Amino acid sequence: MHGRLKVRTTAEQQEIKAKERAKKLAVYKVAMDRIFSKRKSGELDDEILKITGQVLTENPDISTLWNIRKETIVKIKNTTPDLVDNYVSKELTLTEQCIRVNPKSYNSWFHRSWVLDKGSNIDFQAEFLLCDKCLELDERNFHCWDYRRIIVQMSKTPLENELQFSTNKITKNFSNYSSWHYRSELLPRIYPSSSGDTLLDDQKLAEECNLIQNAIFTDPNDQSAWFYQRWLLFTKKESDSKENSKNSGFLSVLNDELESCQQLRDLEPSNKWVILQVCELLRRIDSLGNKKEILQLVSQLTKVDPLRRGYYAYLGSKIEEEKQKKTIPE
Repeated sequence: MHGRLKVRTTAEQQEIKAKERAKKLAVYKVAMDRIFSKRKSGELDDEILKITGQVLTENPDISTLWNIRKETIVKIKNTTPDLVDNYVSKELTLTEQCIRVNPKSYNSWFHRSWVLDKGSNIDFQAEFLLCDKCLELDERNFHCWDYRRIIVQMSKTPLENELQFSTNKITKNFSNYSSWHYRSELLPRIYPSSSGDTLLDDQKLAEECNLIQNAIFTDPNDQSAWFYQRWLLFTKKESDSKENSKNSGFLSVLNDELESCQQLRDLEPSNKWVILQVCELLRRIDSLGNKKEILQLVSQLTKVDPLRRGYYAYLGSKIEEEKQKKTIPE
């Protein structure tokens, strides 16, 4: 592990550890042999659930054992459907134990989402609490975010509640990229634009711009809010964006964002994210009219961020292409 000093072990300690590993391996082999023997003979019962559970709590990433448990649950549901809820509850307990062992276990999260469909009395409040705990430990655990989307859909939780959850996460940490992304999925569904000129309605668009400004002025070097701002303003096709910029409402939004970014640029003159966003805003507002300033910014970007000089050269070439298109008669 990073940041941990290597501790030297004596030959005696190594021997003790080797014996412990050998003992665990012997137990593991006996358990696996018993599991496959029972599966081959069609004995999908409580014993096979018990043995597979014991192995999985030690190593949650054995896909075959999860599949055997699925087969067993399906058999129980078909033969004794009145007992299935009890088994579903046990599966949820087991997967939670496995998630504690490995919070990013693909198999544990997938099995948990699979088993939700088999029960008729799921405590979704408990499921949300589990997600909250996992995201407190690792706010970018994409397994947990995906699982949260599943339980939101299954529980028919209002999207407004999830938007507030996203807001709380972002205000607590502006670097929470996963929450910004989640927000980008929710907002167009809750606050769609009535005119089609922008992704969101005018009031919500203004609120989001304000949230972004708070984030980028707090930490201009964090890329999360910058990417979100680009999504908010530039997601549509370039031809659509140019058409939008002719509309006074959207043009006003772009100019307000440009003014804020210019103010931040005065404070952070060498920040590549600020320069890049000013460059892009100028291009979206009036690429030909702002050509000289844009090319100056592109030149500055190659100096402050030389590792990406190729990308910045590409940005400059796009301006030249737009000029040539304008000069060619239709």
